[in-house]
Amino acid sequence: MVDPACPAGSTILPYFTLGNSSTESAKSVQNLIFGLTTGGVLAAATVGFALIRQTENFLNIAHGYVLVLGAYLVVYFVRELNFNIFLAGIISMFAMGILGVIMGAGIFRPVAKQGGNVLLFTSIGMAFIIYGAIIAIFNTQLIPLSINPGKPFRFSVPEFVLLLCLIGGVSASVAWSISDRSRKAEHREAVGQWEKLWSEQRTCWAFYLITLTSLSLFIVAVATNGLGAKPDSLRISPSDLIMTTLPLASILGLRSFLGLTRLGRWMRAAASNPSLASVRGIPVRTVSSVVWFISSALAAMAGTMIAIRSGGILSTAGWANILMILSASVLGGTGSILGTMAAALLLGIVMDMSILWIPGSWPGSYRLIVAFAALILVLVFKPEGLFSTRRRAEQAL
Repeated sequence: MVDPACPAGSTILPYFTLGNSSTESAKSVQNLIFGLTTGGVLAAATVGFALIRQTENFLNIAHGYVLVLGAYLVVYFVRELNFNIFLAGIISMFAMGILGVIMGAGIFRPVAKQGGNVLLFTSIGMAFIIYGAIIAIFNTQLIPLSINPGKPFRFSVPEFVLLLCLIGGVSASVAWSISDRSRKAEHREAVGQWEKLWSEQRTCWAFYLITLTSLSLFIVAVATNGLGAKPDSLRISPSDLIMTTLPLASILGLRSFLGLTRLGRWMRAAASNPSLASVRGIPVRTVSSVVWFISSALAAMAGTMIAIRSGGILSTAGWANILMILSASVLGGTGSILGTMAAALLLGIVMDMSILWIPGSWPGSYRLIVAFAALILVLVFKPEGLFSTRRRAEQAL
């Protein structure tokens, strides 16, 4: 059931009721599941936005409407042309990637020397242009999208918690391996205390131990029918599972690409110092086009998942979504793709877990308020963001 204060298609994800969950622990974990799905979708959108922010040095407000236009294309392909949702999503990502390259080369590059403010207002103008095009082509009414989510997987609370620990251990191990290989490929020392800790072998072994322990306990929980807990108290639909894992897998793949390939290192060099990168022979314009393509394709991925989860898409969705994307981007800080992903996941969990403690008939209407309250607290006490690498690098100099 969708919160009427949060109409379908209007934000990253609507609030869904918990059905007949009988225990408080089951309700809490079910909200955690919703929060992880919210965070996964938000992570895909925010990482693309953060790429432009770091490499082009401006806030691309049009990113929100690239996301919405990608969602509209998916809805059109599925409803009018009877495409499979996965094929429609891939086509939409490719189309939005090409649109991003065209915008970057034809609109933003000519005014780049005018400074960040000009780029910011240019992006706002592009957002209005895309918004107007969407209204002219698709109208302003909600266009529904009905996708069968599939038969849900059912878990007990202990099984799900152990599964979550297992996934976290595997993800952390993969992220550690990517970061370690990236440092070795660049022949440089780790910077800052956190990076030093991250690079130490005992950290890797700790992740492996967590993974192995979680796997063993999960097998025991399944064999003992949920360690005695109610076996069917939680449910996860296949579509929710895909919308949680696909963005995270894509972001880990992007992090691997940035750290282990020559083009990825060129992108990082261009983001750090484009003038020096150009002097060193790096094709900065090619790098910029690749960044625009990846950023816009990730926006289309997020838009597809928003349309599926919300049951449709609205022409006004871009403005609400860009606010959430801005919040997650600022919360994560600068310089870390994995940090941006973690911040988006954290923000999604905070929004959906807060529903448990906010009184009222429709507590889901307060999710955005909770998100911005968390953002303000972070800006007050840690203005560089939760996972920014910039200050650590400055302290190491």
